[in-house]
Amino acid sequence: MKKVISVSRRSDIPACYLPWLIDCLEKGYVLVKNPYSAIIRHVDMRPDVVHTLVLWSKNYAPFLEQKEAFKDFHLFFNFTINDCPLLEPHILPLGERLAQAKELAKLYGVERLQWRFDPIILWNDGRENNIKSFKKIAKYMSQLGITRCIFSFVHYYAKVKNRFQRIDFNFYIPKKQEKLKLAEKLVDIGYKFNIRMMACCDDDLIQISGVEKAHCVNGTVLQRLKGETCSTAKDYGQRKNCGCTESIDIGSYELHPCHHGCIYCYANPAL
Repeated sequence: MKKVISVSRRSDIPACYLPWLIDCLEKGYVLVKNPYSAIIRHVDMRPDVVHTLVLWSKNYAPFLEQKEAFKDFHLFFNFTINDCPLLEPHILPLGERLAQAKELAKLYGVERLQWRFDPIILWNDGRENNIKSFKKIAKYMSQLGITRCIFSFVHYYAKVKNRFQRIDFNFYIPKKQEKLKLAEKLVDIGYKFNIRMMACCDDDLIQISGVEKAHCVNGTVLQRLKGETCSTAKDYGQRKNCGCTESIDIGSYELHPCHHGCIYCYANPAL
């Protein structure tokens, strides 16, 4: 059975390390070190053994400039589009990223483009958050034909808390009912634009009418899009509540430190 390759949960490779990825495709393989066990795995990257390359990015400009390098591969795009310049110092302006989404939809079709509004962050005792632009983004994505949005609340790992405290940022960890209330607002907006809301790694949110469980990598969808079998088994290498199916992630926290510098990101190399 052909394998689904994830590129990548560990860094924004399409934005920051595209030449490296293209080199791997040309060589036909990549060596990947497991971040926990340190075991090195040889991953075959030849087109005839790869089912789908699932790309994750906040900036597809480099990809769009070199898209011909991927002509032999079936592609699926996870595109994280939110708007929080305060905490995302090196992200392109929202308008440029929306234009990229339009170009990807035109080239590859809306079914192969998945919008992620991730993560939701609150600060100043919960009085402020980063969902103010959600309606604008949802309207634009709806006009493209996008019908689903994956969302989640930021996970405050110890390194993330320490980073916020070091810059004296008054981050706020919402209680369950506060999260549900905010999620309901997103559902109401999504409904107006015919966009289904899907919660990533947070099954508490699924109790809300109109919220489904997210599958950022969904083997069933990838099978349908390509017309060829791949694994639909749960990916047990992810967090407990993750809905993703099996894939091989070829990114590296060590070799591919992300350049975006998002303060909230667990993969930010700055401790």
